[in-house]
Amino acid sequence: MTDPGNAGVLLGAFAGEAFQIDGGTVMPAADTGQESARRTVSRAMWVGLWVWPAFSALDAYMCFVAYPNARFPLFILYRVLVEAVFVVVYRATRQRTADVKRLIFWTNITFGIAAIAISLMAIELGGIRSPYMHGTSIVALVRAALVPEPWRRSLKTYGRIGLAFPMVMTFGALLSPEYRAEWITAESLVVFASNYVFVIASSLLGMISGHVAWSAQEQLHAARRVGRYRLQAPIGKGGMGEVWLAWDDSLRRNIALKILRAAMTPNPDVVSRFEREAQAAGQLRGLHVVRIFDFGASDDGLYYIAMEYLSGMDLGRLVEDFGPLPEARAVRVVRQACEALEEAHAAGIIHRDLKPHNLFMTRVGDDPDFVKLLDFGVARLRDASAVGETLTWTGIVVGTPSYIAPELLQGAPADERSDIYALGATLYFLLTGVTPSRPNAVGRTGARQSDAAIHRYDQAMTETLREILNRCLDPSPGHRFQSTRELSEALALVNDAAWTREDAEEFWRSVDRQRFGSVTAPGAGERLGWKAVS
Repeated sequence: MTDPGNAGVLLGAFAGEAFQIDGGTVMPAADTGQESARRTVSRAMWVGLWVWPAFSALDAYMCFVAYPNARFPLFILYRVLVEAVFVVVYRATRQRTADVKRLIFWTNITFGIAAIAISLMAIELGGIRSPYMHGTSIVALVRAALVPEPWRRSLKTYGRIGLAFPMVMTFGALLSPEYRAEWITAESLVVFASNYVFVIASSLLGMISGHVAWSAQEQLHAARRVGRYRLQAPIGKGGMGEVWLAWDDSLRRNIALKILRAAMTPNPDVVSRFEREAQAAGQLRGLHVVRIFDFGASDDGLYYIAMEYLSGMDLGRLVEDFGPLPEARAVRVVRQACEALEEAHAAGIIHRDLKPHNLFMTRVGDDPDFVKLLDFGVARLRDASAVGETLTWTGIVVGTPSYIAPELLQGAPADERSDIYALGATLYFLLTGVTPSRPNAVGRTGARQSDAAIHRYDQAMTETLREILNRCLDPSPGHRFQSTRELSEALALVNDAAWTREDAEEFWRSVDRQRFGSVTAPGAGERLGWKAVS
C-alpha cells in the first residue's frame, strides 16, 4: 500500500535515467520488517471494513425468513459496533509512527471480537444448533488469507476464534435455563458437534495456511541476495536496473545497492557508464559526496554498486513540497555543493548532471541540513584521452535540459564552467521554485538570458546574490566563475551564516508538526520517515 500524496522521485540515474519511488517512503533495514507488518495489518483491517458489513444481507435473510422470531435490530447493532472497531484499528494502522506490536495485538483482538459477535448472533438463530457458528470459520479463513504468520505466533488468535462459539454458548447456559437444557439434549449436542468440527478444522487450516504463506515469504526473502548483500526492499526501478535497500552481512550496516541487469542491456556503453560511475564517485572522499563502498558483478550477470544509504530528501522535492528556500539557507546549501564539486573537479571529474534532485539533504552529526552530491552516472573525465574514450554518446547531449549549459547544446565539451552553470541554475530554483528560462531551444548566446530571467524574481533578493546568479548563468563560459572555489567565496559575501542550525531544527520540527500533529526530538523520524538514497 502506498500513499500517492507522498510520492517522491529518485534520480539515482543509470546514464541519466530517472527512478520513481512508490510512496516516497523507504525504511532502513531495521525498520523494513516493521513497515511491512504495518502494511499487512492495515490491509487486513481494510478488507474487514468491507467484508463485515457485507454479511448484513445474510443477517436479514436469517432473521426474516429462516428464523422469523430473531431480533434483526440486535444484529444491526452487532454489525455497527464491530465495524466501529475495524474503523478505529484501521485508522491506527495508517499512522506510520504507531507501534507495530500494538497494532498486531489489536488486529488479532478485532478478529476475535468479530467471532464473538457472530456467536452472539447465533443465540438468536438456534443456539448451539445454529448454522451461524460457521461464520467464525469465515473469520479464521479471512485472517489466514490476509495475515501470513508462523503458527506459534498465531496459535492464540486462532484459538480465540475457534473457541468463541462454545464459550459464548457456555456463558449463555449459565445465565439461562433454556440454553442450559440444550447442552444436556443428545440431539442438540450431535448437531453442535457435527457443525463445530468444521469450525475447528477451519481454524487449524487457517493457522497452517498462514504459516505456509509466511514460510514461503521467508524463503523468498532469504534468497534475495547479491554477493554478500541481502536485499531488503526495492527503492526504485528503471528500464535498465533497480535500486534496493540492502544489508551488508560483513559490515552489518544498511547500504543502497544499485543493480544493473547486463543481460537486459544490449548497449555495452551502459555497462561502461555504470562502471565509470563507481570509479568516479569512488575516487572522492569528501563528506559532501555520497560514499561508494563496493563495485562488482555476480555470476548471473548483475552489476552492482554498493553505496552509502541516506535518510532525508533531495532538494528538488524539498522545494516542491515546502516552497523556495530563504536566501541564507539556499546559499549555505550551494556552498556545500561547491565543496563537493571542488573535490571532483580537482580529480578531473565533471559531473554533467548537476540539479536539485541530485543534491540530497540529510542529517550528519548535529547538522540537519547537510548536503550530499549524488549520481555520477553521466560524469566524464576532463582529460578523456587519458582513458582512450569519451563518455558522451555520439550526437546525444546528456544531462537534464533545464540545467545544461548553452555551450553543451552547441556541441562544446563539458568542463568545470558547465557544472557552475548548472549549479547557478540550481541556486536559481532553490530561491524561486522554478528553473531559469532560455531565449530559445539552442541557447542563443547573443543575449544575456540570465539578466532577463532574474529580473522578474523577488525584488528583495540582494544585489550581490543577483550579480552572482547573473554571472553563473551567463551564456558565455568565459564570463562565468572559473572555479567552484571562486563561486563559494563570492557566496560567502552574502552571509549564509544568517541561516543557523537552530533555524534548520525549527524548520524540520514545524514540518513534523504539520505532518503528524506533534513534535518529537530534533530530526525526529529520520527526516519525518521520508527515506531516499542516491
